[in-house]
Amino acid sequence: MSVRRLACLAGLLFALLTAAGCTSPVLDGPDQLRQDKVPLAPVFSPFYAYSVSDDASSWSWSSLFWLLGADAEADRSSARALPFWWTRRQGDESETTLIFPLYFGHTARGAAGAGQDTRVRFWTPFWGYRSSPEERQDWYLLNLFDTGWSRTEPRGRSGLFLVYDYEGHDERRKDFSLVPILGMAHVAKVEWGYPAEGVTVPALGREASRRWELLNLFGFITLFGYDDVGDRREWRMLTLFSNEMLSPLRSWRGRGDDPFVSEWVFPLYMNRQDEQGGWLYAGPVWGQRIDREAKSTVDWWLLGLVSRTRAPVGNSWKLLGFTVAGP
Repeated sequence: MSVRRLACLAGLLFALLTAAGCTSPVLDGPDQLRQDKVPLAPVFSPFYAYSVSDDASSWSWSSLFWLLGADAEADRSSARALPFWWTRRQGDESETTLIFPLYFGHTARGAAGAGQDTRVRFWTPFWGYRSSPEERQDWYLLNLFDTGWSRTEPRGRSGLFLVYDYEGHDERRKDFSLVPILGMAHVAKVEWGYPAEGVTVPALGREASRRWELLNLFGFITLFGYDDVGDRREWRMLTLFSNEMLSPLRSWRGRGDDPFVSEWVFPLYMNRQDEQGGWLYAGPVWGQRIDREAKSTVDWWLLGLVSRTRAPVGNSWKLLGFTVAGP
């Protein structure tokens, strides 16, 4: 490298160090303007610098290219011994870091410094916690295992990475997942204690519902699912996109005095019984619909190309939807 280039680099470095040594924090008032107390501060600032205001309420010192130092002004203060330790305090909040990422702590208190308003964060690779007046959360071994609970509600959770995940939303509603993968997939999941009623599901005197499923892969496909909710019980297989209507094998049946039955094996057949005792069966070769109120029965063959209607007024036949024989 040429002498001229070395001189340019040295000048640039000197300018940067000088600018850094002359910088000052945002002060609360003109009377807190700091004055350098070390001769030739711009030159020696990387090695040692000390400045203080006339009223001594604002001061700072640094050494070893600002790796060591402290700073204070009004309700703000900080200190550092980089890269091993640094701390910051402002008002009722404080943070301390020791050999990051081995230790980190944060404490914040209410405006009056009341103990019940204290919020604390503490972190190490082996154990950490977050605490506030509302809740508490602990984690262990880099968050492989964690627990948490609410101080104001009957709510809590726990989990072991790639083993299980449990969450209690209140005294009755619970979720349990086996072998969860980042909340997007699981081998099994059970939900219980949820309300029995829904948009299209009356409670029918039940107080809660339960639901479980096997092998949910990222919401794309579920191998098997079972619901016991309100007025119905339902099972399904190979559910796509978490939409029960997209299950090629599905069956749901009414509870109590409600006799309805709906099931299908797509595209082989569909079987349905309504509340009035009507019945519907549909298949690719033959199907039948019974209307007990109208006292009629409709049979069709070959996907409905040919059909026959039996009613009190007489029988009729249709071909391609057109009546070819009848009363």
